[in-house]
Amino acid sequence: MEPQQLQVVETQLRQNWHGIKHQILDQFPQVSTADITAATSVTDLVQRIADKSGYSDRLVENRLRDLVGVQTNGGQQNQPFGVQGTNQGQPQYATSGSQPFG
Repeated sequence: MEPQQLQVVETQLRQNWHGIKHQILDQFPQVSTADITAATSVTDLVQRIADKSGYSDRLVENRLRDLVGVQTNGGQQNQPFGVQGTNQGQPQYATSGSQPFG
């Protein structure tokens, strides 16, 4: 995924995490809640899902884009998907280390 595309997907995931995480778990039954909430970026989330499910990164990326209703993906915020910051809709960059999604 391109950086701009990653940013859009990540923003949508963070804004709608509680609903989307259940859809992810439905589509990838081999993946646990702990697997996806520990991810710190879209790239990390894709890798975790691909590793557990046996699907390709590309297929997982496409499914995530479909789930969030985005044709392109967006950047990484380095915070758990389940955490919403004070500047909703704005990228939030961690100053030290990555945090899990959940």
